[in-house]
Amino acid sequence: MQPLTPKDLLVRHDPVERDRWTTGETLEGGQVPAVPLERFQTLEHVLRDSPIHVDPYLELARIYLQSSRWNDAKRVLDLAFSRFPEDEDVNFLREEAQIARSLQLFSEAEKEHADEPTRLTQENLDRCRIELNVLRENVCRSRLERHPEQAELNLPLATALENLGNRDEAIGCLQKAVVHPKLRASAALQLGQVFERANRIPEALSSYRRAALFRVPPPSEEIKRKALAAAADLAQRSNLIDSARRYVEMLVELLPHDEALANRLAELRKSPL
Repeated sequence: MQPLTPKDLLVRHDPVERDRWTTGETLEGGQVPAVPLERFQTLEHVLRDSPIHVDPYLELARIYLQSSRWNDAKRVLDLAFSRFPEDEDVNFLREEAQIARSLQLFSEAEKEHADEPTRLTQENLDRCRIELNVLRENVCRSRLERHPEQAELNLPLATALENLGNRDEAIGCLQKAVVHPKLRASAALQLGQVFERANRIPEALSSYRRAALFRVPPPSEEIKRKALAAAADLAQRSNLIDSARRYVEMLVELLPHDEALANRLAELRKSPL
């Protein structure tokens, strides 16, 4: 099964990483390993005739997920959930199937609207977007309730909340995440973006600066570059020329061979404060 990215919500945990159906094993050329038809039939018969163990449900659901058969996976996992509601693997894979199906519907709606931009396709796209973000919010909250130590879920939860118009709560989620050393740089960058969209310029600049300059642990080069670039652009648009100069100077230190940045810095140094 091709893993979904953190942007798409899913933060995996160990119990469902044990076999090839969830680790994304492929054959040469990117082909998914074939599953004999007899195995499908055997598992379906076990579920019908002896539905007392969770393992056959999980194996069959993983095979369906591997094959992008979201509805079949959901059918099996809904049945498993009705019989084993406390099983974490069942809960996790059921959420995964729901998210995957919702992402598929959203992608199809995007393509349909791009091909034929009408009021009806726009309404369908808006509905799919809302449904996807509501589902992301619900899944994140459920997982945080089951696993409060998974603080990284506050980042996709914040994205869903902002997309649903709950910006203040999104900011609260990111402020929870930013206190965790492993999350602080990415959370501060996202927090800066939320503040910028809210036109809270000083708070946005402060968050971008923190994302770029954390020392323990230091941010990745990518996050540092994105944070400094966002801060420089925002400062320049806000006519904070001195601040824009400082951020572009730091970008030049990070990317000394970038000619466009060097030219930009030269122009900023000519600008009146």
